[in-house]
Amino acid sequence: MHRRLLLILFILTSFGLRGQSIRHISSAEGLNNPTVYSIVQDPWGFVWIGTRDGLYKYNEGRAASFSFLDSTVNRRSNNVQSLLVTKDSTLIIGLQLGGIVGVDLKVLRPINDSLLPQLPRNISIISLHQDNEGTLWAGSSGLGAFQLKAGSKSWERLQSQDFNEDLKFIFDFADQGDTLWVATSGDHLLYYLKSEQRIESYNVNTSVSSFRKTVDVSGGRVIYSVEGTGVFERIGERFEKLNIEFDGTQRDAIIDGDGLLISTDGSGVYKWDGTTTHHYTKQDPRSGIITDQFYGIYEVYDSYWLGTFNGGVAQFSTQNEAVERLPKPKEFIASSIQSAISMVSDKHLWVGFDGEGLVRYSRGASGFLPQTFSNDALPEVITSLAFYKDDLWVGSLGEGLFVIDTLGTIKERFLAFSPSSRGLENSNIWSMATTWGDSLWIGTLYGLQFWDGTRIISPFNTAWEVGRNIMDLEFDGDLLWVGTEFQGLYTLSNKGTINAIPLENSVLDIEIFNEYKLIGTEGSGILVVEAGQIVDTIIGKDSFVNCYSIAEHDGALFAATSLGLLSISVDAVGEWSYEVFKETDELQVGLSNRKTLLFEGSNLLLGGTQGVAKIHTDTAITSVKPLLVLTEVYADNLPKVVHLIKDGGVLSQPLLFPAGTKSVRFNFELVSNLLRNGIANRYRIKELGSYWVELPYGSRTIDLQELPPGNYTLELQSTGANEVVQSITIPFTIASYLIQRAWFRVLLLIVFVSLIATGVFFYQDRKFRSTRLRLVETERELLKTKAIELEVKSNQQKTDLSFQLMKTTSRLELLQSFKERLVNESKQKDRSSDVQAFLKSMTREINRELQSENYWDHFERNYRELHEEFSASLIKRFPNLTKGEIRLCYLMRQKMSNKEIATVLNVSPAAIEKAKYRLKKKLELQKEDALDEYIQGL
Repeated sequence: MHRRLLLILFILTSFGLRGQSIRHISSAEGLNNPTVYSIVQDPWGFVWIGTRDGLYKYNEGRAASFSFLDSTVNRRSNNVQSLLVTKDSTLIIGLQLGGIVGVDLKVLRPINDSLLPQLPRNISIISLHQDNEGTLWAGSSGLGAFQLKAGSKSWERLQSQDFNEDLKFIFDFADQGDTLWVATSGDHLLYYLKSEQRIESYNVNTSVSSFRKTVDVSGGRVIYSVEGTGVFERIGERFEKLNIEFDGTQRDAIIDGDGLLISTDGSGVYKWDGTTTHHYTKQDPRSGIITDQFYGIYEVYDSYWLGTFNGGVAQFSTQNEAVERLPKPKEFIASSIQSAISMVSDKHLWVGFDGEGLVRYSRGASGFLPQTFSNDALPEVITSLAFYKDDLWVGSLGEGLFVIDTLGTIKERFLAFSPSSRGLENSNIWSMATTWGDSLWIGTLYGLQFWDGTRIISPFNTAWEVGRNIMDLEFDGDLLWVGTEFQGLYTLSNKGTINAIPLENSVLDIEIFNEYKLIGTEGSGILVVEAGQIVDTIIGKDSFVNCYSIAEHDGALFAATSLGLLSISVDAVGEWSYEVFKETDELQVGLSNRKTLLFEGSNLLLGGTQGVAKIHTDTAITSVKPLLVLTEVYADNLPKVVHLIKDGGVLSQPLLFPAGTKSVRFNFELVSNLLRNGIANRYRIKELGSYWVELPYGSRTIDLQELPPGNYTLELQSTGANEVVQSITIPFTIASYLIQRAWFRVLLLIVFVSLIATGVFFYQDRKFRSTRLRLVETERELLKTKAIELEVKSNQQKTDLSFQLMKTTSRLELLQSFKERLVNESKQKDRSSDVQAFLKSMTREINRELQSENYWDHFERNYRELHEEFSASLIKRFPNLTKGEIRLCYLMRQKMSNKEIATVLNVSPAAIEKAKYRLKKKLELQKEDALDEYIQGL
């Protein structure tokens, strides 16, 4: 009974907190680990989430895992316990095991361990802080606190003789002037006086002994959350426990204006305004909370972000929001999708859900109260709703048409192909509208019919004469406008006249606005029809845009589209314009559904895949244009280190891409808590022309393919509500290969021409040489012939010379023989004096012949003619040789032996030996040198 009373109290309390919406970041948003220990926002607006299993970067409603251990060579834990963004834009990451690592936020790259002073790697860093003097503080689990002063290269451990036990576990820090408040374990509330470099304890009015504490400072206020005891605030010279009623073990507390926000591990979140405590718990199925186990509280954007044990991140708005989600019935399963697909309003709000049936919301002082109906005969999928007379007509998917009263009692049911059909030809009902007289027109999957008060009639000759799948019906007082899924738009008069307006896309909604008809389509945005003709397109000319619902009230015109909620206007000359009033994620209902936008006074009610939201148009402001940031650059799919550039920025130095780069990719982001699909982005390359390339809605990538080498300037523009334009200018250069450079090409041309000229020259020269060669060959043949002739002549001369020498030798030998015979005969004693005289006379004649030089002159002349080079060389080198020594050289060169030479010269072999000896000395030969070999070698 007590739990039921508490639940009722929770529900009533939540109704009194209009606009206190709660959102979650979990696996559906990309946060794959549900245990979140730390959250921090960097100067660009990106949110970093530390989980039990890694680091995540969050932006535009999506969390993406960020690898931060790439630059470390040491084995470290992936469990992120604490995060800090320093003043120089460095993200310090405290790990459960491994000390700290860093990320350079200016380039979104991990920092090498050698560039970041390291803590011992065997400790767990559970808190990080940078004070107003630039000193970094790190709190560990079990080894106390460490400080890194500005400019220092090493950490120093904080020591205190009095509080060493308390200082072992450091959970939080907070700055207040010269005082650094330190949340520790133990029995004291400690603070550090920076000017005096000492730790002190503050007075308290009761025990603060606990394992865990956190601290927060705002202005002059200081509070401590003491686990298991309560929240303490400094009042005067001591801390006093605040009288706040809450259950469970608190984990963190933060100052929220004049009150506090307190997280607990097991009992949800408590908001204290100074007097009253409001409780947010998953026990209240309409609170939107999916867990009661919360950790730290962090201020991000305009919300409080809370880390949880098993629910990712919970976002609590710090102010009343313009978008308020209507509570869902307690019968709905909290974790499932409840899609509101049809809505109608009288004094109640009736909502048809896709699978959960019909819900009636009653208006009360505390807001909308949902009620379901226990009648099992009612359909589960409600596709259309319409009031006819005093009853509510309910269209369904496949279950026919129901007529009920305001209490949910079924008065009548029409089901096709059954006794209760009453003429209904198809049980899939998409739309209904009242027209002339008491007729109610009904659009079905099979065409258009109407109720005449007694039965359902098909007034056409063919079932599909005004199309099938009738998506919407709208009556302007004269004509019934019929929107179909496949056949476009039709008009029907009370006389049965049918006019068709062909469309390429399905019609989702029709809205009458003055003399115009606004047509919401699937894919073509919003079309404007005037006098039966399409005269304009408000949105969707250049991109695929869905318009699900359009609503008008007192001249205010809104449309629910795939870009979000648009505010539409038209000027006096019929020019239409729009601005994104709230983007899709800001509406908190998921994707909008067909025909689920209604005015509630000056406010709007919108149905979507996550239920129904009330939009306070009187207090809502148009979507703020998010910051535009260039984050990543890739060349041929390889990342390039580049500093983050935000809107209005121009890169000081052009990005340089290597020669041969085929593709360049620029990734940019719109920094926002929610997905910003309503922002129009475009780019151009100035050097390629003045035209702009429109990016598809939601695209954050620019791909440039096959750009030739050169210098370029990329201009990126982002246009939001009220035509606010933000831009980034990125100069870049694609280097060229040597062959692609103009001067090199000119040089190549010169070389080519030179080669051609050289080729022509060499061709002519070769031709000339060929002619000369032929001449030379002819001459050579002639010379060869002449040489042969000379050789024959030479051989003949050699033969003649040898013959002459042989002949001379033979003659001399014969003469010598005759002489010897004559000498022998003259020695005979029996010879007469006359005979003796004759013999002596003959001997003298033979001696004169033997000593004659005539035949030698002829021999030497022939020898010099035949061996001209040898003779010239011998005389030139040895000019002092005698005629006889020259003759001896000639005979030696003929390879004649000493005996043969002696015979030829008519001397003894001994004389030849002596002559050779004298010749050897004249030629200055050594004793061991061979004279014959030397003569042969000349």
